[in-house]
Amino acid sequence: MDKSIFILGGTAWINLVNTTYISNNKEVDILADKSSTLQWLKENNLLRESDAIDLENKELINSLIIELHSLRKLCNIILFDIEQKGEVSLNATNQLKKIVEKLKVNITINSENNNLKMVSEGVTVEDHVLYNIIGSIIHTLENTSIGRIRKCEHEECILYFVDTSKSGKRRWCSMELCGNRKKAAEFYAKKKKK
Repeated sequence: MDKSIFILGGTAWINLVNTTYISNNKEVDILADKSSTLQWLKENNLLRESDAIDLENKELINSLIIELHSLRKLCNIILFDIEQKGEVSLNATNQLKKIVEKLKVNITINSENNNLKMVSEGVTVEDHVLYNIIGSIIHTLENTSIGRIRKCEHEECILYFVDTSKSGKRRWCSMELCGNRKKAAEFYAKKKKK
């Protein structure tokens, strides 16, 4: 599996939506497998060093995967709202609030390179992962134009991304995955017509 698919969306919540994708005309779910879920979490910098050890507990990883499935559904609702209404619905906002109310978060001081920094982190692995994904939702919605949150234009792709290009005209989840395939298909279609 190409690990670049884990981070194509550009932010953790979009990457969570992208944990289901199409490969060889079949839907693949990264969260269906514990090891690929752990890989996804690591690639998205959602785990602390101590979390990897905790996640060796089968019950804990299974519980986290259930929570990720649930949050992925909510992220899909948010994307649907953005596409259809240009804003996040009250229903989705209330669901986010319910999740946040359950999270337990600590604030600590991190001192790296003689710099002090206040850091928030979840008390448990689950709290930490969900806190960071929800934080990415809020950060994206506060700092990114809704029009830059897009679905890949390739008709066989279901992936989303945040367009951070200067021009704001990015069309593909990845040039390597979809852009080149689409351009090659268009080239051969033109050639056939001649």
